[in-house]
Amino acid sequence: MEDLLKVIASEKKPHLGLKEVRKNLKGLKLVIYSRDLTESQKKELKSGEATALEFNGSPYALGRAIGRNHPVKAIGVKSLSERAELELKRVMQGA
Repeated sequence: MEDLLKVIASEKKPHLGLKEVRKNLKGLKLVIYSRDLTESQKKELKSGEATALEFNGSPYALGRAIGRNHPVKAIGVKSLSERAELELKRVMQGA
């Protein structure tokens, strides 16, 4: 999962934060969220057409994984590069 987050952080400008991801949920291809969200928040993020993955860490750990020094509850990506697609497949196979 950390490799996927590094690829996303280096190639794309992801939507950061729960509020921003909720606002743009319809146009997203991938949503990664912290395990600290409530069940209703997780259900809302999974309800869209985007692939939703749970990051097994706190919002602070998720923020650090994408190079931020602050907590991030959710990350959304509109389009995936080939490299990101490959990493996503690796993550999905390991899950």
